Amino acid sequence: MGDRHMQPNVLEQILDGSMKPMDLRLALLENITDNFSVERKIGVGGFGTVYKGVLRNGNVAVKMMNSHSIDEKPFRREVNSLMKVNHINTVRFLGFCSNTEHKAIQISGSEEYIFAEIRQRLLCFEYISNGGLDKHITDELRGLEWSTRFDIIKGICEGLQHLHKENGIIHMDLKPTNILLDDKMVPKITDFGLSRLEENS
Repeated sequence: MGDRHMQPNVLEQILDGSMKPMDLRLALLENITDNFSVERKIGVGGFGTVYKGVLRNGNVAVKMMNSHSIDEKPFRREVNSLMKVNHINTVRFLGFCSNTEHKAIQISGSEEYIFAEIRQRLLCFEYISNGGLDKHITDELRGLEWSTRFDIIKGICEGLQHLHKENGIIHMDLKPTNILLDDKMVPKITDFGLSRLEENS
């Protein structure tokens, strides 16, 4: 019982920077996303669905991988990459959950059961309030001031420099939807689903 009450506190401590990213329990992620409710859904992509998680000291984004795209090797590679990355222009990684359950399912019209393995793989990130860069791109006569545009371009370049040169990570899926903007319009590179470590490319 006490352990369950401590879990949200763990993620709150990771969010405030006093703890490093770590493995998180599924029950915690269910709790903060209101059991992955439709109301908390904030995005859907090729690799999964993203939900908003609410903590006492802020919000987080919880990415649930699609069950058909769960493959241990890419998941472990992505977690390994995310653990290494720490830069103002990349979305901050807070933790992961790797949960496997076995369920007995009765075969219709029979007394026999089949045993199914249900795998859930989740990633937890800081919540970025302003959406993707794609929602802010307009022609040069409207929208963002030139100085803001320049700062976004510079930030993306610095984030890529951190990924490529300092960590040997090649993103391989960089596009406006994978660049989020915070409330100060600071760009944050996200979605390392297709990233590769340079030596394996």
